[in-house]
Amino acid sequence: MDLVTQTVLGGAVGEMVLGKKAGNKAIMWGAVGGLIPDLDIFVTPFFSEVDGLFVHRGFSHAIIFAFLLAPLLGWLIHRIHKKNTDIQLREWIFLIFMAAFTHPILDYFTTYGTGAFLPFSDYRVEFGTIAIVDVFYTVPFILVLLTIMFIKRSSAIRRKLIVGLIFLTSFYLLGTVGNKLHVNAVFKNALSEQEIMYNRYKTAPLPLSNFLWMGLAETDSGYYMALYSNFDEQIPTDFEFIPRNEMLLEDLNENKALQKLIKFSKGYYHVNKDEKGLYLADLRFGKMGIGKNAAFVFKFYITSRDGEVIIEQSQDSRSIEENAFSNYLQRIKGEMN
Repeated sequence: MDLVTQTVLGGAVGEMVLGKKAGNKAIMWGAVGGLIPDLDIFVTPFFSEVDGLFVHRGFSHAIIFAFLLAPLLGWLIHRIHKKNTDIQLREWIFLIFMAAFTHPILDYFTTYGTGAFLPFSDYRVEFGTIAIVDVFYTVPFILVLLTIMFIKRSSAIRRKLIVGLIFLTSFYLLGTVGNKLHVNAVFKNALSEQEIMYNRYKTAPLPLSNFLWMGLAETDSGYYMALYSNFDEQIPTDFEFIPRNEMLLEDLNENKALQKLIKFSKGYYHVNKDEKGLYLADLRFGKMGIGKNAAFVFKFYITSRDGEVIIEQSQDSRSIEENAFSNYLQRIKGEMN
């Protein structure tokens, strides 16, 4: 998920593990341990646009990474606080391990894909039950941690607050799994009523909450896309067909970077041309707005320079359509379906 969420999650884990003995130091170092896996964003610029997609949420998010990070950072923290606390080295190591270990577990529930089994397998885990930014998950962490920091570490209320927070957010995360199962059933029913034949389908929550979802159904020639809110009074009926247009890539089929990009999209991609040239869009992340003409979030231009194929992410995909936020909120409430 986003940096803020992972930081406060790490802080909460730190408080849960060692708050009674270390107080706010546990929150601080837990936040550091929870943030470190996402520092791979400072490494990705040294790679190509396509390779950078795999570096992010790559080895730093692998299960094995927490086992490697915890002893090193735990030893450093122990050295820093050795004279001021009686906390043992193994306790700092365990705190960092838990903070770094829970980080990728949360990311597994998003859509981006996480290299859980690196370096042994490059398979990327993505359950797609929660958006990368979900205020209903993140805000409780922020509020509770800000409150806890002003309460004595020995206070019983401090422990009750952190236990309650972990329970509440874990229950919410589990609820996103149940909601996805419900949304899957809704889209399957909608596709059946529209008599749309498909090979496979996927659903993904859109940012800010777990209430607005995108459904993608793959056919032999493209994809049917629709939105659904938990507050909608009826199942989706307005499916937009997006052609795959893979024939536009016929001359580039042997290009390794392009094949990596298609692999990253897990086959959910759209190819087309606009005034800037040939592009490929990863449909799993939807658009920068709810309108059919809104720009795709992940859009990559494919050009040839001196006989070399160049793939660059479009900056236009970061532009948001007019009145996007207000329209988005209305759509969540089921007022624009």
